[in-house]
Amino acid sequence: MKFIIILLLMMNNVVPQSIQIYVDKNSLLEGEFLSLTVEADGASDFPIVDLGPLYNDFDIVSGPSQQTNFQWINGEMKNTKTLKWTLSPTKTGRILIPALVSKIGKKSYKSNPISINVSTKKENSDKSIFIKADFDKKEAYLGQQISLTYKLYKKNNVTISSIEHIEMPDFKGFWVEDIYNPQRLQYNSKTEIINGIKYQIANLGQKALFPINPDGLIVPEATVKIKIENKQKKSRRDPFFDPFFNQFFTETKTKILKTEQNEIFINPFPDPRPKDFKGAVGDFRITSTIDMETIDINNGLTFTVTLTGSGNIGLFSLPDIKFPDGLEVFPPNDTFTKDVFRNQLTGTQIWEYVIIPRKVGLFLIPSIEMSFFDPKAEKWENLQTKPLQIEVLKSNKNSFDNSGLTKKEVELIGQDIRFIYTDLEESVLDKIGNKKFIIIFYVSSLLIFTLPIIISRISGLDFFDTETIRKRGALRKSVKLLKANAKDPFDIASSSLYIYLKYKLTLPSSNLDPNEVQKILKEKISDDLNYEIVKILNECDAGRFSKEHKFHENLILDKMRKILVRLDEELQ
Repeated sequence: MKFIIILLLMMNNVVPQSIQIYVDKNSLLEGEFLSLTVEADGASDFPIVDLGPLYNDFDIVSGPSQQTNFQWINGEMKNTKTLKWTLSPTKTGRILIPALVSKIGKKSYKSNPISINVSTKKENSDKSIFIKADFDKKEAYLGQQISLTYKLYKKNNVTISSIEHIEMPDFKGFWVEDIYNPQRLQYNSKTEIINGIKYQIANLGQKALFPINPDGLIVPEATVKIKIENKQKKSRRDPFFDPFFNQFFTETKTKILKTEQNEIFINPFPDPRPKDFKGAVGDFRITSTIDMETIDINNGLTFTVTLTGSGNIGLFSLPDIKFPDGLEVFPPNDTFTKDVFRNQLTGTQIWEYVIIPRKVGLFLIPSIEMSFFDPKAEKWENLQTKPLQIEVLKSNKNSFDNSGLTKKEVELIGQDIRFIYTDLEESVLDKIGNKKFIIIFYVSSLLIFTLPIIISRISGLDFFDTETIRKRGALRKSVKLLKANAKDPFDIASSSLYIYLKYKLTLPSSNLDPNEVQKILKEKISDDLNYEIVKILNECDAGRFSKEHKFHENLILDKMRKILVRLDEELQ
């Protein structure tokens, strides 16, 4: 019975008697903080508090900090759990902290609303430290760079302990590039005097803003949270304490600094606007090159377009390039290199096109024309590259021998060739020296040559039809080629299919391309398989000449083997 009574008394001690919510002040100046405290008496756990209603009018600077206090009053133990937050009002005037809901276990508690009055600072209020958003211009053309620098100003007697957080605004309506992000706080060598007060200046970061919205734009305020050392008043020296030890116990206070909101005005472009204007604003130069002017058919070359200059590189595209028929062009690789030592966004953008000629002859890649707007000169400028000529020659891959094989085929098949000893008759006669053997030898030879003729007449099979032999061995030859240890899997994969078609369909040459293959197989196989074949051949061409497709090289041989098996089944 005593045990039950003791247990009930212990349970009574852990049940919260009350929860109180209060602040340390209800009147403060703009930029000051207040403390919000939640106390739970007689609770075994800290309460769970919903602070969602505060987010509209307050920023939570820190918290919650937790504290547990035990007290014995008249022989009874009192247990108090305390949570504390530091709040910063986001506006001035009368602000209401609404009723907050706290929970401990399944029980909920609701506080009373608390009224807070935030006064606006006067002009002669504390200006010992502040931050400023410095723009190089407040008016700009669409796409023109606006340089924004965040600067920290402080008096000489102010010591910053740390910068805890910098909250940048959401730059809606701008494309943003970082120009400078300092790793530590560093003050400029030059100071600035404002209203007769000398300030040290530190650069907190620099950004390039490019307006992409034609309407007026707003740059919201930025917020910086810092800690400042408190200056202690001088007093008579205490013989038991030395000022040397005070530096280890320096007190700090947290302060939140905010920039002002700024508006940017967008100037319209002058008329008439060029038809080939794609949005380029700045100062640019453009060139185009090819890595070879003469090339064999079905080989690849690289066409490179290079754009250099300062401005909104990356916000606009090249005009459409009309490549001549007979050139297969793959999507370009796009790279951009930024000059990090310039305040203006400056760099080089490169487009690399892989081109594979599919016809013989002369081809002219036309010049690229584009217009851009120079905001410094406030006028339109035009850029133009030189046209480039490519001479495509007929391939000499299968010009040697009269066997109809390409050089690569002979290299791969040549390893299976065995030497035949032609002086067979003389060697055998020397060893045997028997006339009976000569008779048996000639009779056997006669049977070897006549037996296939007899069998072919009976069965209808032609053992001496070279084309038939090649047709039957086409799949075996192509699959064997896929197993060859070659440096370029893409080249082997495409060659295996071209060789297969050459022998299977008795084509004069294996020097084919995806378009010709599609035409040859159009009426012979299903459309789905024909599409897959053209797709994998284009993938092979891209892999041979483009770096972006190299990660497929481990799979391409197996994919080609499966397609060859399907193709052989449909061509039976």
